Amino acid sequence: MPRTILAIALALPDVYDAGETATLLTRHIRAADPSIGNRELVSVPWLDGSRGTLDFLVTHTLGSFLEVEATSASGEEVVAPIGFAGEDGKLAIIEMSRVAGVERLGKPGTTAGVGQLIQDALDEGAFSIVLCQEEPLAADAGFGAAAALGVRFFHRTGEELDYLGTASGAAHGEAKHHPLSEIARVDTSGRSFALLSSRLFLARSQTALASRPTRELSEELGRLAEIIERDTGILPSGDGLSASAIEFGLVSLLGAEVRDGFDLVLEASQIEQAIARGEFSHALVLAPSEESLIAPRLRPFVELVQRHVTRCAILIQGPVPKENGESHAARKYSLEEVSLFQAPLRVNASLDERRRDFALRLEKLMPKVLEEWKHANGSRPDDRSSEERSPSEKARPSRERRA
Repeated sequence: MPRTILAIALALPDVYDAGETATLLTRHIRAADPSIGNRELVSVPWLDGSRGTLDFLVTHTLGSFLEVEATSASGEEVVAPIGFAGEDGKLAIIEMSRVAGVERLGKPGTTAGVGQLIQDALDEGAFSIVLCQEEPLAADAGFGAAAALGVRFFHRTGEELDYLGTASGAAHGEAKHHPLSEIARVDTSGRSFALLSSRLFLARSQTALASRPTRELSEELGRLAEIIERDTGILPSGDGLSASAIEFGLVSLLGAEVRDGFDLVLEASQIEQAIARGEFSHALVLAPSEESLIAPRLRPFVELVQRHVTRCAILIQGPVPKENGESHAARKYSLEEVSLFQAPLRVNASLDERRRDFALRLEKLMPKVLEEWKHANGSRPDDRSSEERSPSEKARPSRERRA
């Protein structure tokens, strides 16, 4: 089998998230052909800053993890990981939900732990930090994170307000949270000096894009925007905020840049550059439906794969229209049409039943896909002719890719 298989997995709604789908796909590829090792298979879950992004970027780039103590949304001390991509560790990845996650949208709490993780990453020498945003997060507009990095907030009486989640009176793990309405002045003069030589990127996931702050929070942020502009010269934007409004504080007080989560993950992984260089001879794309393949960010990525990978197979959870069942660029397979010696799933089937059904279909289909690859054009998949190879492949000796 080829030594350069790229396996791309999307989330399957109500069955598996992207990371779980990627793990399942990888397992069944290797089960169908045990000769495929770690260096011969690169697994890419389609992530946008949601949970699993940190693990993927670190493992994909052969980076490292650091576990540190930080303050949770409720004010308790927890242990959370920071990821450092690549061997130089200059790019750090933080999943904000690890410390600032709450049970429901709009719930109060503190994002102080996010600021603490940022400071720890800076102390470790990171120049750029990707902040993975998956809602729901504590709805303090990112002021807790700003406070942990030296920003100070004051009441109209001159009393300094605590947004670190450690205020006196905290009981049973629930910290006292000062309402944002108490803020009358903001002082950014004490911000961490390391922020001046670093860049913060906020990777907005689909959960963040789909949520909105309450009317009360939006109105309060309008008042705070005037205070921040008066005290810092920066006018925060209240447009397109998520339920936690964490973007409000991270951008205006810490200088973060908001980016699409998919774009940031692809940029950090450098996977598009590897595809364009012709490093993969085969690709598998596992998606829930045909419609999912034409999503605004996914479509150009799939087209990139089809342009630069000689043989591509697309596995779709649902049906594949007959007229689109096969194309010159990619062979499409419907997992729904894989026959199993078992009763069809019930409409109200449990999650375990849906997962088992999908795994059985993938297990049965995968040997067929690999066998068709093996015998395509009467040659081995990695024995492409000179005409089939990209210019970059002709100019360089073959090599194995590290996964």
